[in-house]
Amino acid sequence: MSADALQLAQESHRRGAFGEAIARYAAFLEGNPARGDVWHMRALAEHQSGALEASLASVQHAIEASGEQPATMLLRGMVLQDRGDFEGAQQSFARAAELRPGWAPPLANRAQVLMDLGRASEALEALRLAASFDTANPRVWNNMGLALMALDRTDEALKAFLHSLGIAPLSIAHYNIARIYHYRDDTSRALEHAREALRLDPRSVDAHLLMGDLHHKRRDEESTRKSYAAAARIAPDNPRVRNALAEYLAASSRVDEARDEYRRVAQASPGDLRAALGSRLLLPAVYRSIEDVDRWREAYARGLEEIRGEAARFRFPTPRETMLQARWTNFFLAYQGRDDLALQRGFGSFMHDVLSRNVPQWMRPRTPPAARERMRIGFASHFFFNCTAGRYFSSWITSLDRGRFETFVYYTNERVAEDTRAIMAACDTFRHLAGRTFDVVARSIEADQLDALVFPELGMHGETFSLASLRLAPVQAAGWGHPTTTGLPNVDYFLSSGAMEPAGAARFYSEELVPLPGLGTHYAVPQVRGAAQRSEFGLPDDATLYLVPQSLFKILPDNDALLARVMAADPRGRLVFFAAQHPAINTAFRARLAESFARHGLSFADRAILLPYMQHAEYLRVNTCCDVMLDTLHWSGGNTSLDAFAAGLPVVTLPGAFMRGRQSAGMLRMMGIEELIAGDEDAYVAAAVAIANERERREELSRRIVASHPVLFERDEPIRALESFLENAIAKSRGAG
Repeated sequence: MSADALQLAQESHRRGAFGEAIARYAAFLEGNPARGDVWHMRALAEHQSGALEASLASVQHAIEASGEQPATMLLRGMVLQDRGDFEGAQQSFARAAELRPGWAPPLANRAQVLMDLGRASEALEALRLAASFDTANPRVWNNMGLALMALDRTDEALKAFLHSLGIAPLSIAHYNIARIYHYRDDTSRALEHAREALRLDPRSVDAHLLMGDLHHKRRDEESTRKSYAAAARIAPDNPRVRNALAEYLAASSRVDEARDEYRRVAQASPGDLRAALGSRLLLPAVYRSIEDVDRWREAYARGLEEIRGEAARFRFPTPRETMLQARWTNFFLAYQGRDDLALQRGFGSFMHDVLSRNVPQWMRPRTPPAARERMRIGFASHFFFNCTAGRYFSSWITSLDRGRFETFVYYTNERVAEDTRAIMAACDTFRHLAGRTFDVVARSIEADQLDALVFPELGMHGETFSLASLRLAPVQAAGWGHPTTTGLPNVDYFLSSGAMEPAGAARFYSEELVPLPGLGTHYAVPQVRGAAQRSEFGLPDDATLYLVPQSLFKILPDNDALLARVMAADPRGRLVFFAAQHPAINTAFRARLAESFARHGLSFADRAILLPYMQHAEYLRVNTCCDVMLDTLHWSGGNTSLDAFAAGLPVVTLPGAFMRGRQSAGMLRMMGIEELIAGDEDAYVAAAVAIANERERREELSRRIVASHPVLFERDEPIRALESFLENAIAKSRGAG
């Protein structure tokens, strides 16, 4: 065909008429199959139209006709990147850069893929080289900042983002600076840069959503609502934005509104899995009564049965979209105080069905890798910082025998704290994958060819829960950071505290239960910085203080009458709670307790104190101001009880049926202080009031608790048992056990 025909094809391409352009390129190539440049143009049009397989085939024809040209190798990398073949993509970008030294685009693209592979150090090197060739490219400097953030070099990242702004006023650079200040808890500066990001790009949905998060942190509910509403106005048909609005409503304890929003998304987009889950399975944080718990549980069971019958309709174009859609956890289900095995198994079966259809490559059994000098163990979490999970489970990594085990850590949170740095220093490979989509995290884990993968907690973070639904290692285990069965077919073992489990506990788990000795971890003694004065926290000097430190959503209505009975038995008694972040949760909790206390002739407002959130060091000092800690039914203290014991504060408990209601009792039995374990509610009330009001008895208990610290804290036996479990489970997976 003539040059005119090629010109017509190019004109169609420039107009964005990709189908027409592809047809004309194809017609031209029938008579000119050796024109590698035209095969390249056809491949480009096919890539732009989303025809990835056709584009890759055309790229191969271009290479066969004209050899490896820099632009063609760049295009090949882009196609492979969109197909999810990140390793192939980075190799193609590297080849393009090699063929044309001094050309920045393939270096910048390679850096992006390396970030997706969790190889931030290599990405940073590529970006620095790209910046040396293209000094005035603000996006290269912005991406350099992202690589530095992934390496926990936030000061340098901030400088890179500011350098980017010195070249050109990029909205995305302001957005990333806002993120840094957000995680540094400098909300004022974060808002300043988020506003500037929106001034430069008023239609930036991500910036509006970040503004909503920042206002939410300030507890400015009206501004929060406006920011989410603005994002929804910009992208009214975008399910991601509408789902984000529903998530905000749910986090604000406006569950009915959240369900309605999810329902609207599900009606408009029937294939949206997240909306389908939210509209049927969302649960409230605070229940109005025991009967209310029953109603919500029945609604959840109905919703689960409905959605299980619809699993076949949830199909997604890419692994990335699959993992974004599948992020869900039944967090509040465990706080209903019931046996969750059947419901969790039902949900796990549903997710297994959906994921098997969409990402079958990650659902097949894993062939164990050949034996190595050291067994390769992975630990994946969103909570490896100074929090409950970080304090409980960091020792599983820091104390594991490095001579026998090679440790890999996959950390998905941007927050880096002391616990995080200790884990970084102790493990062999630390992959900081904050901000990466979970298909990227899955590929990173898969590429490391682990012998075993451990999730210290499953149920607190939706993305991590969906990750555990996959089969990424021959052996997969969950810890008790969220102490209830996962119900996931691909989680083989549940690691628990032997001291806390009841007899016959295996019947409550879909996994094989592995009770570790004692607490199950090498738990460091919390350091209490001296006794505090009650006046420091606004606590009354003339009252008997009963500490109830659990999160309000853990305090089920079953507790209300018990707490009221304690207050009725002690006219000087005051309950000390900690307020939730969201005002709606506090309002609902106060209203429910006020009704219960009124039935006992008491005023909840007069007998209860809700302290604000405080840092852990200050919280420990509050323990020294109180007379006794009241453990809650169904979900007893874990870290909170350990904190109380560190301060020498007696804890009165009434054990429940499941491990999550028996944590304090297990600790007390380890210390040999079983008189604080009540057999019924009458004994609970009597013990609590007596200990709170009998100073000599309380002080004697405190001395015994402190003397028993070596029995409870910093024990090596749990780690040695964990090592034995890993060795045996890996041997079994290889057929040697």
